Parts: sequence; C-alpha cells; structure tokens
Amino acid sequence: MNYMRYLCLIITLLVLPFSFSFAQQKSDALTIYSTSLYGFVQEELYPMIAESLFDAEEAPSVDEFIALAKKIDQQVQDHLKGQETSLDASDISEAVAMRKALLVQLSEAYMERAEGLSAEEKSAFFQQYLVQLGILDDLTNLNDDLSRSLMMALHYSLEIPFGMPNTRVEEFILSREEPMRESLKAAMVMNEMVMLSGGYEVSERLVKQFVAEYPQSVHLPNMMEDLKGLERLRTGAQVTDFEFKDLTGSTVRLSDYQDKIIYLDLWASWCGPCIQTFKTKTPDFEKKLVGLDDIVLMYVSVDEKEESWKNYLDKNPMNGVHLFAGQGFEAEIMRYFKVWGIPRYLILGKGNKILQVNAPRPGDEAYEALIEIGEGVE
Repeated sequence: MNYMRYLCLIITLLVLPFSFSFAQQKSDALTIYSTSLYGFVQEELYPMIAESLFDAEEAPSVDEFIALAKKIDQQVQDHLKGQETSLDASDISEAVAMRKALLVQLSEAYMERAEGLSAEEKSAFFQQYLVQLGILDDLTNLNDDLSRSLMMALHYSLEIPFGMPNTRVEEFILSREEPMRESLKAAMVMNEMVMLSGGYEVSERLVKQFVAEYPQSVHLPNMMEDLKGLERLRTGAQVTDFEFKDLTGSTVRLSDYQDKIIYLDLWASWCGPCIQTFKTKTPDFEKKLVGLDDIVLMYVSVDEKEESWKNYLDKNPMNGVHLFAGQGFEAEIMRYFKVWGIPRYLILGKGNKILQVNAPRPGDEAYEALIEIGEGVE
C-alpha cells in the first residue's frame, strides 16, 4: 500500500471545501468560522480518517465507512452549533453547504482507498452514501463549492477523469429518480458555470433547459445569480483594462495590445501542470507562431511574490510578453474570469474582446484556433 499517496490524497480532499470558496465573498463571521472548521478538521477529524483509511491493513467496508462518515458529520454539526450564535441565516446556510462538500470529498477518499471496488460498486456506494448521509436532503443552498464537489466525486465513481468531455455523467444523472435527479442535474449545470468548459453560451443554454424542466426548483436563485455573474464573459464582450507589471517594473495595460489577438496564459511558478506544459508543449507552440505578428503570447503570473516569477523566467527564458499580476487566486484577473485552477488559457480578439474564455492548451488545437481567428479578421 502506498501510504504517502493516501496521506496526500486525504489532506488534499479535506482542504478542498475550504480552497474552493476563494471566489465567494464571505462575511467576517463566516471567515472566522471557516478558519476554525479548517483547524478542527486538521486536528480532530484527520486522525480519525487516517486511522480508518490507511493505518488499517485493509479499507473498511462500505457500511463501516458510512458509519464513520456519520460520526464525522455529527462532530462537524456540533462544531457549528458551538459558533452559530455569531452567524446569521445566510452564514449558517453557507456553513451547511461547506459541511456537505466536506462529506462528499470524503466519499472520494474512500473510493480511492477501496481499490477492490469495481466501477459498478463505486457508483452504488456513492448513491448509498448520498442517501444515508442525507447530503441531498433539505438542500436549499447548492453553491459552487458543493456543486463541484458532487461532480468530482460522481466522475470518480464512474471512473471518468474530471473535466473530460463525456455523456456518461449526464446519462447517469438522468437515470436517477427524483429528487436526486434534480439535485444532481442542478449540480452539473452549476459546475459547468464554474468550469466554463463551453463558455458563457453553453452555461446559458444549460440553465434555460433546467428552468424549463424545473421552473419551481429551489436551486434556481443560486443558478440565476451565477449565470448573471458570467454575463461579462460572453463571447464578444470587452475585457476590463487590467494593469500589470512587466519584467522591468513598468506598468502595462491590457489595452496596450488591443490591436492584437492575445493568447493569454495564467500561470504561477509553483504550479506543476503549468511548468510541465512550459517544458513539453510551449516551445513548439511558440515556434509555430513565429512571424505571426497579429498574435501575442501573453503570460500573466499570479505568483504571490515577484521574485518567484522573475527567478523562474531567469532560469527558463521564454518568448512572448511576460507580466505579473500577483495575489494568487485573489488576483483581479483571476476573479474576473472566475478562474478556479491553473494553468488557464483564454483567447482575446482585437479590441480585447473575449473569443474563448477557456481555450485549448498550447498545441495544435490552440494553434488552429488562433490561425482561424486571424484569418477571420483580415
């Protein structure tokens, strides 16, 4: 058994419900509660989970693990009761969603640990887990974090890589009985608005379909609010004029490149997938674009420190325009484009107008998209 693998997995999963919420504004009271819950999970719950999942020679049975999850759920609820006097109704609703997201992520840790489970058994377990933990019961606040947690775990239970285009997830959801069908379908739609894999237009279409099917759904307020927040990301919308620093310390505005087609790469020196792409894909991609003066490769770092950004580029020089936004996921550009993970690629047309809010990574598909766009504006 690879103990370190499971250790890293559990730690990662237990912090996901807290890290997912970077894009959501919290009240001061909810921020304090979130911090205290994070500490409670790490200090009190993690040892229980670690003992059950990887200290034991074998994974617990499904029934044993569900019993453990119920015990953890009760402890988290008790933790909330101890602080709920400082929270208003909206904060408590968010705290409940946070608890449910944590429980969903815990189910994924079990499926990873229980290596002997077949795909069918994982799917059956996940449904049983949702029902017995009551995760979809009285679900009045299906927020972004919980939606994404549900979709990640559902993908895992069906042995489908998260984010990979497929039809099986939707087919599975449509085959469920109500009310599970409605809740999972709402989570699927809201997760698409988080992922933005098809851009604003796909999200808008999915929301309209959901509204037509469930016109009285309790999930509509959150869904419509999320969609409204994406309107600025419509194809053709003009992007706000962000300011960055370049390698000389000078201020650079996005509008300085409004006469160019911009392939925008959001990255950080600590991001493993970003660096891997730089090493394996970016060099050939840059070579193919040499001589195409209308196209600019713009690399915007969200490293917390300028020094980290500059040190990486000193040791690993690249072509293109290199700019610094800083602030990690709190950077204005990250919030504007609702970026939940990096690397993230976008294509902006001339006039700094959105063409692809979730563009292909460097490679043939991205090259062909840029060439097609360039031909279309000639």
